[in-house]
Amino acid sequence: MAHSTRTLRIAAASLLAVLMVGGTYLSTGPNPFFGLTRIVGAQSSEELLREYAAKDSDSDGLPDWQEALYGTDPFNPESFRVGIVDGEAVAQGLIEPRVTVRAEKEPTDPNSIPGTAGAPSSLTDRFAQTLLKQYLLNRTGTPPSQEEIVAFVQKGVAELSASAVEKDRYTLADVRVSGDSGSAALIAYAAEAEAAIAANTVSSSISARNELAYFQDAIRGDDAALAKVSAYSKAYAAMGDALIRLPVPQEVRQSHLTIVNATMHLSSMTADMAALKEDPLRALMGIGLYGKHATNMKSGFANLNGVFRARQVSLTKGQPGYEIFNTSELAAAQ
Repeated sequence: MAHSTRTLRIAAASLLAVLMVGGTYLSTGPNPFFGLTRIVGAQSSEELLREYAAKDSDSDGLPDWQEALYGTDPFNPESFRVGIVDGEAVAQGLIEPRVTVRAEKEPTDPNSIPGTAGAPSSLTDRFAQTLLKQYLLNRTGTPPSQEEIVAFVQKGVAELSASAVEKDRYTLADVRVSGDSGSAALIAYAAEAEAAIAANTVSSSISARNELAYFQDAIRGDDAALAKVSAYSKAYAAMGDALIRLPVPQEVRQSHLTIVNATMHLSSMTADMAALKEDPLRALMGIGLYGKHATNMKSGFANLNGVFRARQVSLTKGQPGYEIFNTSELAAAQ
């Protein structure tokens, strides 16, 4: 089925947003990250992590993520007891943390699903353990500064990223090989992958901005933006499901698998981010691990570009498959 130029550009926006996650975002009005006509400053996932780590919705001295650890209400400054703000109650030791710190380090269950009530050894539970340990180990008689709190979070995310084994959705055995090879097969693959992504992208009413920009809006009080973050999560899942069904040339089998698995992980991380209101800790974990999978997505496209170049594949704007080729070029150039 043919797709309009606008639909393809909307689809390309999702991919280019991921590839640009560590730097500046590119915008051309209604189709962000495409056309490269002007550069605007925006938040990378790491900058968003810092901003969210410091978010204190009720200004009670406890960031929202820390309220999740203690079971207090991030939107009520005196949720523990009327007359004393939650931050002071924690500082005075009046509130016991809801998470019990374990002395031993337990393995992560890669099949666990993050959520409000993280089971023992789930990623959410591990993340809560890491953050609370960092907080308690560095705590003195003086409440930590905002900079120290952010540092706790960044260290916790780094430790989780290094230690957590997150199971990929698919393996090489799941990738269908077409049996064709060479430049003609690669061009056909690019066109089919482009069509699969275009058919499953977010709507034009949402695509004006990416999920990170909407998450930033949510951090700053726009609750309606979370539905748009969730829409991106669903779109990533649909894209990944569509891509894994494609028959691909043998040359791009590994690159294709990397892109598909990164897409599925981004769907999960974006779903975590969309849980901002009901589970601040889960959202913190999602934005913290988002960059890891965005980097894997970029690596997959960069490797794909290496195959294109080796087979002397070059597509021009307007040709079917150009958006996939162009995305691979951008990934390889970064």
